[in-house]
Amino acid sequence: MIKIIVNSRSKKSLIELEKIERVLKREKSPYKVLKTSKNKNASDLMSEIHEDELIVIGGDGTINEVVNNYHGKEFIYLAYGSGNDLARSIRFDKTVEISRLLDSKKFIEYDVGVVNDRKFCSGFDIGFNADIIKRANGSRLKKYVGKYIYLLQGVIGIFMLKKYRAKISWDSGEIDTDSLYLLNIMIQPYEGGGIKFSQTATGQDGKLHIMVMENMNLITFVYNYLCLLLKKHNKLKRVIHITTDTLTVTTNQKYFQIDGELINSEEHLNLSCLSKFYKLKRIKNNEKKFK
Repeated sequence: MIKIIVNSRSKKSLIELEKIERVLKREKSPYKVLKTSKNKNASDLMSEIHEDELIVIGGDGTINEVVNNYHGKEFIYLAYGSGNDLARSIRFDKTVEISRLLDSKKFIEYDVGVVNDRKFCSGFDIGFNADIIKRANGSRLKKYVGKYIYLLQGVIGIFMLKKYRAKISWDSGEIDTDSLYLLNIMIQPYEGGGIKFSQTATGQDGKLHIMVMENMNLITFVYNYLCLLLKKHNKLKRVIHITTDTLTVTTNQKYFQIDGELINSEEHLNLSCLSKFYKLKRIKNNEKKFK
């Protein structure tokens, strides 16, 4: 039995579901559709998946929910969200025919990050990026402008820039600051609707790739963010980069973001990386760049 988890709030996902159903009906493959709802998200629906072949249709939030109740078997992920950062990071070609993916015996294992008991596939943030997500999620414009809502809210956020208190500790160092603007922790290179926050993250090295912007003036912060947008990482100024297995954070920010989802925060956060946690079915190692 093939089971399909689909984000019912996404028109793109539902259109893709119709295409897949036509293929499965033509090939007379038995399947069952499990749609997310107000009462059941993708994580809840994963409890209905056992040894079944699984197809997941949705965006970064949907895949996040799936890995938070992951059963260990390889599955097919089709990215049809607003940001699609995971698909962009793993260079997944969404033009590959579903029948080829179902027949494929190949899969690739990817890492996840963990903050307290919550897993994430792409990235974690406190500070500026989390503030962007908070405003973007509350904006009525999101359904009209898609991934560009993050860029729009980022521009607005410059004029509302907040600084936070944070103590960041890892195996070989510590940062204690009252002027944290951004703590960014990446498993994959991309988040925020296509911004490459990390040049070193691969999603397959078992590491947290960390960037800290603190104790700098507004002009320097804006300059650094423009460098990220333009992929000029070598031009960053006064930015701290850390690569480690585990990290602890104490902060006065009341929320953080993971994979585009805002989560209410505890004051003390423990972060780590789980190596080779989930398996995605693929056709080959390096597929076309996702667009």
